Amino acid sequence: MAWKMNTLNNDKNIYHVGIDLHGTLLNHEEKLAPGSEELIVDLLKNKPDNIKVYICTGNDLLFIKRKLGKIFDFFDGAILETGCVISGDREEETVLVKKDIIDRIKLLELELKSKAYPQVYKFARRLTSISLFTNFGESVSGFFEVIHNELKDLDFCRVTYSSVAVDIIPSGFDKYSGLKFFAGNDGICVGIADAMNDIEMLKKADLVYLPGNSDAKVIDILLETRKKQNFEQKFQKGDFFVSKQETTFGVIESLKHLIKFAQ
Repeated sequence: MAWKMNTLNNDKNIYHVGIDLHGTLLNHEEKLAPGSEELIVDLLKNKPDNIKVYICTGNDLLFIKRKLGKIFDFFDGAILETGCVISGDREEETVLVKKDIIDRIKLLELELKSKAYPQVYKFARRLTSISLFTNFGESVSGFFEVIHNELKDLDFCRVTYSSVAVDIIPSGFDKYSGLKFFAGNDGICVGIADAMNDIEMLKKADLVYLPGNSDAKVIDILLETRKKQNFEQKFQKGDFFVSKQETTFGVIESLKHLIKFAQ
């Protein structure tokens, strides 16, 4: 069903922005694009009070701190493990998943580790989910199909993937549910992301931005229910924008557009 088109621009709106990490804020080398650090920090330091910005990732808090360092201090919090864990103070991790489901996930992880998949070079440290990082050159989407088929009859989890890993997430959780935790009933949810493991946030958020390197499959899915716009236009509910610039600079362009029309 298509979104009802109505304006999001008024003085009472608080915009809660979830920015994906791999392939969005960070480039394929897991770094901010060269020459972008000062620009992104300036935007975050000087953004208006009605815009709250969160790192939104399948990773954990320690990983974010290691990758972003002091830049993370300018964010309003983090959505971790694809919405299963949140951090409002950038110091403590709050688990949103019930213990019995976590116990089942941990047993499943042990089972998967025992299979010694040749496609996998490591299982990442996770509190509530499972991340299987694939070897360089391995088809992540192909390995996703393998795991998805093996686990399709399990009702307590679902399988997704990013550019580097296959993720197994407790059912009912995604990046949008984490973003909604911060936004509540009245906040406007904005997603900035690039890949299929972001798709629930990109399908459900009020407003969406994609960097120029985004998965073409993601764009095709969004076109089924959303209207693609250009960066010269004001936004309305259901719009999505695709930057001509990749990764960090695509995020910068997106934040500038949001700030311009959200004030």
